[in-house]
Amino acid sequence: MAALAGVSVATVSYVINNGPRHVADETRMRVEEAIASLGYYPSEVARSLRLQQSSTVGLVIPNSANPFYAEIARELERACTEEGLLVLLCNSDRDPEREQRFVFMLRAKQVDGVVITPHGDANALLQPLVAAHIPVVVLEHSLPGVHCIGIDDLEGGRVATQHLIDLGHRHIGVIHHETTALSVQRHQGYRKALAAAGVEYRPELVITSGSMQADGYFAMQGLLALPERPTAVFTHNDIIAMGAMRAIYDEGLAVPGDISVVGYDDITAAAYLAPPLTTVRSPKTEMGVLAARTILRLVQEPDLPAQTVTLPVELIVRASTAAVSS
Repeated sequence: MAALAGVSVATVSYVINNGPRHVADETRMRVEEAIASLGYYPSEVARSLRLQQSSTVGLVIPNSANPFYAEIARELERACTEEGLLVLLCNSDRDPEREQRFVFMLRAKQVDGVVITPHGDANALLQPLVAAHIPVVVLEHSLPGVHCIGIDDLEGGRVATQHLIDLGHRHIGVIHHETTALSVQRHQGYRKALAAAGVEYRPELVITSGSMQADGYFAMQGLLALPERPTAVFTHNDIIAMGAMRAIYDEGLAVPGDISVVGYDDITAAAYLAPPLTTVRSPKTEMGVLAARTILRLVQEPDLPAQTVTLPVELIVRASTAAVSS
């Protein structure tokens, strides 16, 4: 290639790697023409071996079809790409065996870092990465000795329930996702708001479901079948809320005329439902950006002291909630 362009090997290297020395425009053009004619492209594998970096980051999330995780993935991928890192997306489906398989695969590929939302035993899951000195950022958890980014879900559950209490509701149902730590915190926030208002906690109003629309539909059917149905319901996420609203309509009831509904996450579709959904806004964009910044910094400074950052939530009031009907 150098001979074809009539330049030194060093000059070819400067052109391919953008530096460190300045190359005259005419010389650069000759080198680029030689590269094109030979069909050459630089080997990322060779570069990785030379720099001891793979230029890749692993991202393990529970469900890539969930808009909440999709937005986090988009923001993280955008920030990493700007720094020249490729993001390998792994969808765990909340299956501990799949999570573990992804961890071992990412370790084998010697990725520069991993961002993960664990579903199973988080400490055991992370051990292979920690032992291999691969930087890790954990989402939606707070673990000692690990860089974590969480959401104030306790406050999220509290403000959602308090909003319904302020509207006069006392018979408030909950559809939650029992298998996640964040859902437990939202449920604790619900109980905290009830206690502060002197409202009795009634276990029969708490239904466990999966995280998708159909799960919300069937869970809401269970609440509607109670001898005294709730006048309002707070759901684990907006997707569950969509299914719950459909079940309410199919029962011949209205939202919010008969039952008020509050979701969680504030996905894009929430504002375009009929009626638009009252929800707790999770800082999805901020979480993705912060996760990217943290993992990129850890790649350069792996010995940074571990810390947990908790991001705030915000109640977004729309038309799916109203004062309790007399």
